[in-house]
Amino acid sequence: MKPRLLNWLGCPACGGALEIVTARSEAPGEIVEGDLGCARCRRTYPIVRGIPRLVLARLTPDEIATAERFGYEWTRFAEIRPEYATQFQGWISPVLPDAFSDRVVVDAGCGKGRHLRLAVSFGAREVIGIDLGPAAEVAARNTRDLDSVHVVQGDLREPPIKRGSIDLVYSIGVLHHLPQPSSGFRALAPLLRPGGLLVAWLYAREGNGWVLALVDPARRITRRLPLPLVSGLAAALTVPLWVAIRLLYGPARHHAWLRRLLPYQSYLSDLAAFPFREVHSIAFDQLLAPVAHYMGRDEVERCFAEAKLELSSLRWHHRNSWAASGVPRDGTMPAR
Repeated sequence: MKPRLLNWLGCPACGGALEIVTARSEAPGEIVEGDLGCARCRRTYPIVRGIPRLVLARLTPDEIATAERFGYEWTRFAEIRPEYATQFQGWISPVLPDAFSDRVVVDAGCGKGRHLRLAVSFGAREVIGIDLGPAAEVAARNTRDLDSVHVVQGDLREPPIKRGSIDLVYSIGVLHHLPQPSSGFRALAPLLRPGGLLVAWLYAREGNGWVLALVDPARRITRRLPLPLVSGLAAALTVPLWVAIRLLYGPARHHAWLRRLLPYQSYLSDLAAFPFREVHSIAFDQLLAPVAHYMGRDEVERCFAEAKLELSSLRWHHRNSWAASGVPRDGTMPAR
């Protein structure tokens, strides 16, 4: 942990300022082990392997399982691929990379850290990644060469960040895995400065009839199975999907008549750029989550409204997901 991270960290229990209580460093300006203390409520939080652990003991069994199961995924599919840049820009569009320039940015649910690296490449001044479980370790390893990146273990519903201190918050594929997605919006909105921006990518109910009819019922079973077994099932399912992607969906990008015949063409054609292992990880991702909400347009609009955010864009991405962004409506923020 770099000491300057304290400029943005806040106690997840009361929002108070944090200070270093004890510290052990192995290199100048980098705390490896130690403790942080809240000046207001006197709680203490450990720093372990360079990561501040700012999680309160209020998690349900489903929340613990979600963190652990996604942590398992990112530990085993930890690669960072160049294709992620195009994918990420599709998820945040029409927000452009220059929105990150010289900004303090929070990645809400950073997973293995692939978007942390992209935020830096877009010119962000400081980037703070938050994840609840073991994925934080992977994100820290994947970004240890970047001085402007900080990784924190924390809960998005009780984010360990000072109110009004962040220019841009983005959350890609995470809020729909919360028990109540709206709670994540309400917790993240207060982190924004006046004029700040929240960007979210979410599963859509619209356009996902096949997933809701076939994949989601299967997930209700696989969510309870041992993860190595789920990974094996996902790999078996990936084989015919991969063949279809290579033989049909990839070529469909260049043939309008073929595009019209294929379900999920917009989404699956984009996966043709990825190797088998990445498609396996996507299939695994669909089967392991204890909670997954497919959100209707009206629900997305309601989440922004309840968080006192004014929608600045809402786009049906690939006809199966929502790319949304919003700004603080009137300069005031809802209570945490």
